Amino acid sequence: MNVIPPCNPICTKEMQDAAIHALQNEKFIFGESVTKFEEEFAKYCNTDFAISVSSGTAALQLSLLAAGVKSKDEIITPANSFIATANSIIHAGSVPVFCDNNDAYLIELDQIQGKITKKTKGILPVHLYGNPADMDEINAIAEKNKLFVIEDDAQAHGALYKGRKIGSLAGIGCFSFYSTKNMTVCGDGGMVTTNDANIAKTVIALRNHGRTAQDVHSMIGYTARLNTVSAAIGRVQLKYLDQWVSRRREIAQKYNDLLSDVDEIALPPGDVDGKKPSYHLFVIKTPKRDALIDFLKKAGVICLIHYPTPIHLQPIYKKMFHYKEGDFPKSEEQSKQILDLPMFPELKDSEVSYISEKIHEFFNR
Repeated sequence: MNVIPPCNPICTKEMQDAAIHALQNEKFIFGESVTKFEEEFAKYCNTDFAISVSSGTAALQLSLLAAGVKSKDEIITPANSFIATANSIIHAGSVPVFCDNNDAYLIELDQIQGKITKKTKGILPVHLYGNPADMDEINAIAEKNKLFVIEDDAQAHGALYKGRKIGSLAGIGCFSFYSTKNMTVCGDGGMVTTNDANIAKTVIALRNHGRTAQDVHSMIGYTARLNTVSAAIGRVQLKYLDQWVSRRREIAQKYNDLLSDVDEIALPPGDVDGKKPSYHLFVIKTPKRDALIDFLKKAGVICLIHYPTPIHLQPIYKKMFHYKEGDFPKSEEQSKQILDLPMFPELKDSEVSYISEKIHEFFNR
């Protein structure tokens, strides 16, 4: 039986050749490929600056520090995301303040204003699963309350919001190039995008031990650089990103067409309110989630869950902040019912049809 995996990271000969060329011809750290990757990524996102870093988590942490957060400052963010979103806030010395999710798995707008206190300094929305958050409304709340906004773009490479690329919708955008993302660097890596020259200058220093000139360190920084080989691979992947995202959208549309008559599942929100998701994941929801996963696994279809435990119910967050079940009911309900179907550019139409047929078979038993 052939197995259909949930994702399939891409590493072509062109990417391998770029990596070898960088190894043989450039400095291992801050080689020419790093500068070119940053320039090309900034152009792609239509921002003035793009600063490469060692991971998506580092992108978030350094961005928060560059935005001026201090000890005990509060940052509002959704309860359902990868734990790195909240961890980065803690790494920056601040406190994550959670909002529940809405039906699109995004931060619940109606809760944000009520979470703002004198300690609140910013809002960190997540474009979860590649679906853009409601940025106009979020930016309006932030402006009204004199807060900064940082986009968590880790899952949203290539997504559009009202015709604009994700990463250009707030003061700062933060990307991850982890191996399962829409584009990768065949390892860990990240990028910060901004139009603010001071933010860019600060992130550039923070990623390299606070260095502002040769042997001059003006702040306490970190080792958070992207290596040259990874940047060389990223440059190749960036060339194909829109093509890959277009294919992801085709696959999503086929899933939607084939599964729209299954009443027992909820499909992703899709293109609504000026949003064009990039479908990092194709997430459905059903009360029969666990049984469906087992059924599909026996049929050779591997599904994953992002995420089975909301951040606030992770052991360390329960210990640190005394969260309990019931604090964010929508996130908790979703965590028990969501699963992501296989989604990657090389997924064949015939495989999408097979997966959809098996889902019909499960619900028609």
